[in-house]
Amino acid sequence: MPYREAADLLEQMFPVDAAKHHETLRRHTLTVGAALSDRVTTRPQTAASAVAVTLDSAFIRNCDDEARHLEVRIGNVETQTGGRQVFGAVAKTDTDIKGLICRALDAVGSTADTVVTAFTDGCSGLRRILADAGVTETPILDWFHIAMRLQHLKQLANGLSTDDPARAAAKAVIVEEAERLHWRL
Repeated sequence: MPYREAADLLEQMFPVDAAKHHETLRRHTLTVGAALSDRVTTRPQTAASAVAVTLDSAFIRNCDDEARHLEVRIGNVETQTGGRQVFGAVAKTDTDIKGLICRALDAVGSTADTVVTAFTDGCSGLRRILADAGVTETPILDWFHIAMRLQHLKQLANGLSTDDPARAAAKAVIVEEAERLHWRL
């Protein structure tokens, strides 16, 4: 939401006599964001025995032809006991995504003995970011991206030839098994 619209919305929701201007909201938001990125993380008293790290990216496309598009990298660090940290950064900016991941791992109590499991979409860039942050095990493909690949498999199976009875029977079995695998996941 543009800052101008956000300022108008806040003014309608919280009517206050003080002047609200979209540039004031923008400056305040950036100040708070900088303070959050510079904060010191407090480690939990007990170390986490296992941690799951997820990392994905998304493209935010602008409707205007002349405007820029953004690639956003977002992630999550969770423990089995419920500790959780989320992080995100716009690619090609000065935000250190490796530092965000390391800070999130520290915040949930990750140590050198902690078993860290990573989930991502298989993109080599995201795997490299995780490796740079100290996640050395090969990431596991997350369920959403496995399901997307199964969708491609189902489309291929539906396109198989049925020009003779043996192929038609084989196609039916392949389509059924692909569908069963999809629902098992």
